[in-house]
Amino acid sequence: MAAANAPITMKEVLTLPSVGINQQFITFTNVTMESDKYICVRETAPQNSVVIIDMSMPMQPLRRPITADSALMNPDSRILALKAQVPGTTQDHLQIFNIEAKAKLKSHQMPEQVAFWKWITLKMLGLVTQNSVYHWSIEGDSEPVKMFDRTANLANNQIINYKCSPNEKWLVLIGIAPGPPERAQLVKGNMQLFSVDQQRSQALEAHAASFAQFKVPGNENPSILISFASKSFNAGQITSKLHVIELGAQPGKPSFTKKQADLFFPPDFADDFPVAMQVSHKFSLIYVITKLGLLFVYDLETASAIYRNRISPDPIFLTSEASSVGGFYAINMRGQVLLATVNEATIIPFISGQLNNLELAVNLAKRGNLPGAEELVVERFKELFAQTKYKEAAELAAESPQGILRTPDTVAKFQSVPVQAGQTPPLLQYFGTLLTKGKLNSYESLELSRLVVNQNKKNLLENWLAEDKLECSEELGDLVKTVDNDLALKIYIKARATPKVVAAFAERKEFDKILIYSKQVGYTPDYMFLLQTILRTDPQGAVNFALMMSQMEGGCPVDFNTITDLFLQRNLIREATAFLLDVLKPNLPEHAFLQTKVLEINLVTFPNVADAILANGMFSHYDRPRVAQLCEKAGLFIQSLKEVERVTRESNFYDAEKTKNFLMEAKLPDARPLINVCDRFGFVPDLTHYLYTNNMLRYIEGYVQKVNPGNAPLVVGQLLDDECPEDFIKGLILSVRSLLPVEPLVEECEKRNRLRLLTQFLEHLVSEGSQDVHVHNALEQVSAAVKAFMTADLPHELIELLEKIVLQNSAFSGNFNLQNLLILTAIKADPSRVMDYINRLDNFDGPAVGEVAVEAQLYEEAFAIFKKFNLNVQAVDVLLDNVKSIERSVEFAFRVEEDSVWSQVAKAQLREGLVSDAIESFIRAEDATHFLEVIRATEDANVYDDLVRYLLMVRQKVKEPKVDSELIYAYAKIDRLGEIEEFILMPNVANLPNVGDRLYDEALYEAAKIIYAFISNWGKLAVTLVKLQQFQGAVDAARKANSAKTWKEVCFACVDAEEFRLAQICGLNVIIQVDDLEEVSEFYQNRGCFSELISLMESGLGLERAHMGIFTELGVLYARYRYEKLMEHIKLFSTRLNIPKLIRACDEQQHWQELTYLYIQYDEFDNAATTVMNHSPEAWEHMQFKDIVAKVANVELYYKAVHFYLQEHPDLINDLLNVLALRLDHTRVVDIMRKAGQLRLIKPYMVAVQSNNVSAVNEALNEIYVEEEDYDRLRESIDLHDSFDQIGLAQKIEKHELVEMRRVAAYIYKKAGRWKQSIALSKKDNMYKDCMETASQSGEHDLAEQLLVYFIEQGKKECFATCLFVCYDLIRPDVALELAWIHNMLDFAFPYLLQFIREYSGKVDELIKDKLEAQKEVKAKEQEDKDVMSQQNMYAHLLPLALPAPPMPGMGGGGGYGPPPPMGGGMPGMPPMPPYGMPPMGGY
Repeated sequence: MAAANAPITMKEVLTLPSVGINQQFITFTNVTMESDKYICVRETAPQNSVVIIDMSMPMQPLRRPITADSALMNPDSRILALKAQVPGTTQDHLQIFNIEAKAKLKSHQMPEQVAFWKWITLKMLGLVTQNSVYHWSIEGDSEPVKMFDRTANLANNQIINYKCSPNEKWLVLIGIAPGPPERAQLVKGNMQLFSVDQQRSQALEAHAASFAQFKVPGNENPSILISFASKSFNAGQITSKLHVIELGAQPGKPSFTKKQADLFFPPDFADDFPVAMQVSHKFSLIYVITKLGLLFVYDLETASAIYRNRISPDPIFLTSEASSVGGFYAINMRGQVLLATVNEATIIPFISGQLNNLELAVNLAKRGNLPGAEELVVERFKELFAQTKYKEAAELAAESPQGILRTPDTVAKFQSVPVQAGQTPPLLQYFGTLLTKGKLNSYESLELSRLVVNQNKKNLLENWLAEDKLECSEELGDLVKTVDNDLALKIYIKARATPKVVAAFAERKEFDKILIYSKQVGYTPDYMFLLQTILRTDPQGAVNFALMMSQMEGGCPVDFNTITDLFLQRNLIREATAFLLDVLKPNLPEHAFLQTKVLEINLVTFPNVADAILANGMFSHYDRPRVAQLCEKAGLFIQSLKEVERVTRESNFYDAEKTKNFLMEAKLPDARPLINVCDRFGFVPDLTHYLYTNNMLRYIEGYVQKVNPGNAPLVVGQLLDDECPEDFIKGLILSVRSLLPVEPLVEECEKRNRLRLLTQFLEHLVSEGSQDVHVHNALEQVSAAVKAFMTADLPHELIELLEKIVLQNSAFSGNFNLQNLLILTAIKADPSRVMDYINRLDNFDGPAVGEVAVEAQLYEEAFAIFKKFNLNVQAVDVLLDNVKSIERSVEFAFRVEEDSVWSQVAKAQLREGLVSDAIESFIRAEDATHFLEVIRATEDANVYDDLVRYLLMVRQKVKEPKVDSELIYAYAKIDRLGEIEEFILMPNVANLPNVGDRLYDEALYEAAKIIYAFISNWGKLAVTLVKLQQFQGAVDAARKANSAKTWKEVCFACVDAEEFRLAQICGLNVIIQVDDLEEVSEFYQNRGCFSELISLMESGLGLERAHMGIFTELGVLYARYRYEKLMEHIKLFSTRLNIPKLIRACDEQQHWQELTYLYIQYDEFDNAATTVMNHSPEAWEHMQFKDIVAKVANVELYYKAVHFYLQEHPDLINDLLNVLALRLDHTRVVDIMRKAGQLRLIKPYMVAVQSNNVSAVNEALNEIYVEEEDYDRLRESIDLHDSFDQIGLAQKIEKHELVEMRRVAAYIYKKAGRWKQSIALSKKDNMYKDCMETASQSGEHDLAEQLLVYFIEQGKKECFATCLFVCYDLIRPDVALELAWIHNMLDFAFPYLLQFIREYSGKVDELIKDKLEAQKEVKAKEQEDKDVMSQQNMYAHLLPLALPAPPMPGMGGGGGYGPPPPMGGGMPGMPPMPPYGMPPMGGY
């Protein structure tokens, strides 16, 4: 793999065996990869199946039991193409399936076998047979279409690829065949290039090819290029070339110059050849991949070689473009799926440094927006500027990578250039170049706008803003405000300069928009300040603004009383009243104070207004006593009386009798309070008497007619008692008529013998059809004979009688009652005579008799009656309701031509579903009262042309929102959009928002667009324009709506329509809302728009309201789709990331290095360490891991780290152990290494921690020293660290072949107190000095004396002498002299004897001296005691008994023997003695 600073990064994304693919199926014929989305593997064991690996979740492969010879996944969607040979034939059966829908889309049986096939577009399959090439579309029912025949050079070739140009005008087919006999191992490549337009082919030698698009400077249309690589053997020479040529050059346009370059194969790869070519459209790079794993990278524009490296040790057989990252995937025979990507941080420095190709570095940096060429670009810019090539400098600055030259300094440079007469100023050239390239930044926008404003070219600003060429800022808005307030407002809104937006709306008096905008952006303005500001200049506007505030969701931000006081402070009584009257409409108890307040201020200042408020009765919770007092002061006695009237009407807390008497005595001009009391508590006669005697007759009429008609009999009785004139009483009775209870009225009159008074009243009741028995009983006009017939129930006889009375010319012929009685009796007894009576009689009660006829089902007679009396409505009702004949009713209506008749006919037609006829009838009737029913019926019948005519008539009669709204809807239904535009411009009361919503819901989008545009409902207009596919307009409307919901809807629609530029404009306004961010991201990803989504999020980073969610989501997207940018993003914005979420994403995408970094940032050191160890190839870095592991909390991870380093980085294990030394259990570490057989590996670590004297460490080191035969270190270890198995070590090495090791064993025995074993071991090795030292240190006389005997026996006289001195303290003199004397070795014992004598003589002298000094001290003490006693006796009478005695002189000191005097000189011939046991000898 390439080094870390290489321009191309290789990464193993997946291994096919890791997802269950058997190695035998990892071949060119079994594995297909049509894009970077899916890998498809065909298995034939243990059963036939197809495995689909989704690269977004590779560890969850989809395996389906399918038998096929080949399987291809569509490059973009979950569509699977299958190919299988028809048994017994040479034909292939092709099928295409939609996996998600589980449905077969198409199938076809090819008449010949398909040798190779491939998806060449998202909707097209390319099929290659032995002789021809076909294209098969997955859309419709079409069969494969033959495109061309294969050329001869491809005969007997294995086809390995087939491609189509981006414009589908060029096709290329590639095959390989065995090489020439003289170089058979070098595979030959052949290519057929076919022009669809020209229908011509060209045969070429090539192993791999690919199409590309490239924009040649000066040509606005991209050129189609083909790049192909070949390796051929001619005349004993191998030639390897890369060619880049243009196909179908455009006449009259600059064309691409043909390029070629050599492919340099190393000697070890002499027979290697290209198998694939991919073109990075993102960076315009060519990737050539060979079979043995070499990668060649070339620049598309210049064919310059950039890089070559081996990327796979195993042969590569398949590649696919990774378009989103500008790289490619490759699959080798081992099943590795490798991803090659451009290392964006190093490729430019690599080209400029190692390749020293500065021009290519700059061009590639500009083209791919890559870092690394900053100095080169800046230097080139300075050169162009110095050469006055301002146009070229402007283009370079505009295209500078990552906008490094898009700075204020660059603008200042262009500003500083003097303008030449007749030439375009360089600054304008610069800005013009920027505008053609894209959008200006905030500073550039401001400076360009300054130029335009100074030149008074405001229209340019409007155009640029509409095209989203300028970045809006508050400063830009301030500048534009000097020339155009409306445009400045738009800029403020886009720049989110909220205070300026609010101020602008206030200046424009668009107060409703202030509230709407503030709510949309979550801004809380200073409402009090705004209200005060508006009050100064526009009191009525302030009222409107206050009312809008009162209707805000969540309540008014300023309480009503405070607002009222603001108005009153400026003496704006009318405005305060208008505000309070509106907000107090609900008449709530909690508003009692404000109700009182509004009445108070008006009673004091404008009593007539207060009078109107009280008269309207809209308030009921105010302070009534207070208001009543003010009414009196203001002279509003009527209002005072109203209060009294209300109390008497509603209250139950007063004495009725006393109140009645008080009111009668008060003689109020308004008797209503007294009427209330008397009516409620049964004082009606008293009331009547009072009113009559006080000439208040109108109140009597009012009481009977309006208050309580049921008490009229009592009133009449009292009036009769008060001798009221009969005319008044009759008039009073007749004014009530049928509301009067007859029986009690008759009783009241009979009691006073005044029944005659009721005659006229009773006759009126009869004429009105009254069936009340009391009415008829009271009548005296009915003859006795008629009464008798009726009483005897003789209807036929009665008819005969009445015919003689009424039909024959008698005095009673015209009697109204008798005619009624005749017809009514005939209806009941003899219906056949009724029609004749109707025709002959005229003075009967037509309406009443007609109704009786209807009840008797005499419908024709009833129709005749009603028609006779011109009761046309009743007549047509009979035809409609009883005769059930709409035809006759229509005929009748035409004859009478009455609106009411036509109205009845229309309603009947409507009921019968004759909607068009009904509408015609309603129009004739000019009846606008039933428009609701007509509208409903019209909708059901779908006759909107008729409805339009009807509604046009209706709206001349009534002003109803429903009518105007339905008229607009009807226009829309019949597609009369022009009439809609004209209508809404005229005065109307249509509920336009509701109409617009209804039109939208019913997909009448053109009409809805007109409505929403007119009412400035930008949100709804935006979604409507989306439905109409008018995306630019939708974005403009969404900008005006500035609602997250609207932005989101338009954004999603633009994505679906692949209008990504517009989608990004919308998306930037959505992703600033935390709750909507994830939904936007999922929407883009579900549609595969990964690059566009990443671009959106990257743009979102610079937003003023950019939040943690944007940074985090971009990190997640990088993790999924653009891994190479992930680490840089994390490091730059680690403090603004939701680290847990990004951790999950990195874990899911297996980005272990980044995951480790995130864990460190999140202080999750345990997880960081675990990640590094589990994924060390990508995540491990020694210094970083040391920092991590030192901070982990889980002790077990220390030992896991030890295992990890032991397995993967044994050379660094000591460095790790030293870092962890204070935290580790050293014994456990040693055990781990011992089990692994690698103790020596951690020797430095054990040496460092041996000071802790840990047994396991000591023993391990001692073992190592023994193995290394390092006896010095071993002895040092034993001396300094005693915690180990000493005897075990000694036994282990006592037989070692090295004498020094055996000495160490003896030394260990000595330290352990095993003196005999130590001496015996030293004796074997003739280490007599060691024997003597051991014997001396043992302190045992026997061992020392035995050693003397041993030396005598061995004849080691010098050793005998030396041992006497070394073991001086242990050897008894007599034994030494005896042995010397017996063995004739007195000369060798003589030094010992001299020393012994000197020591003992010295001891004797010291004893004698001590004895004499003791005697002297005893005598001195005795004398001192005597002196003390005498002194005590002398002073005994003066001293208190409790005082202590004075100290005794001469007490203290010490005795014992001092050390022997040192011996000087030496003994000639004796070796020097070390200081073991015996002090050095001094001279005599």
